[in-house]
Amino acid sequence: MVDIIIVNWNSDDYLEKCINSLFTTNNIFSINKVFIIDNNSTDFSLNKIELNKRIRIIRNEANVGFSKACNQGFKLSTSSYVLLLNPDTQLLNNTIADCVTFMNQNNEIDILGCQLLNNEGEITHSCSRFPTPLGILSDSLGLSKIAPSVFKPGIIMTDFDHKESRYVDQLMGAFMFMRKSVFEKIGYFDERFFVYYEEVDFSKRLAQKGGRSFFNADIKAIHSGEGTTSSVKGFRLFLNLRSRLQYAKKHFNFPGYCCVWV
Repeated sequence: MVDIIIVNWNSDDYLEKCINSLFTTNNIFSINKVFIIDNNSTDFSLNKIELNKRIRIIRNEANVGFSKACNQGFKLSTSSYVLLLNPDTQLLNNTIADCVTFMNQNNEIDILGCQLLNNEGEITHSCSRFPTPLGILSDSLGLSKIAPSVFKPGIIMTDFDHKESRYVDQLMGAFMFMRKSVFEKIGYFDERFFVYYEEVDFSKRLAQKGGRSFFNADIKAIHSGEGTTSSVKGFRLFLNLRSRLQYAKKHFNFPGYCCVWV
């Protein structure tokens, strides 16, 4: 069985569409509980949800951040598998069932990602390399765009067409299908990351313990992207840059951290 964790913050109609996509004929048999952790939303996204016995809503009195909200859901989960899902994501009829089948057949995989399509049905880039000082510098200078034959993208794998399945460093937090045992290995998300880079840090710690992340191009879902933060783009940029520095301070040496800071 699978527990699904959705962190909600002013997601408007996205949340309703996401929830509706979960309870399709084939997916519903794999779902144990859906935990919606709401970070003090001020819109009416929660009011649009048609509740049932599998849905549980946790209402935070303040926006505690994405990492802490995720951990609230992770700690409530009792199933063998946990799916971290963004509210601006919609599953297809067989998405969860296919994930369960694949993970049951591949015990060496800890985190599974799927091919994410935008609203036009186009494949989006959802896999990343672990950040390095040189990789961040290269991306900041746009070297992979200026000379793609020489410089690979430092983080997001835009050089990978996402049409084939493969092991990767890190999968986008919009869709992370995980074994519950992962939390026993490395703990939960680092709550010092308010939002952004928490899943990067999580995947990095897992890899350091010998864990593996796998991208399955045969399993699919729809991800609109930026659904809950499109109205706060300036603040979103600030949070992204701050989390990047926090990641650098945690995982890089001092010269590497200074390179990222500059």
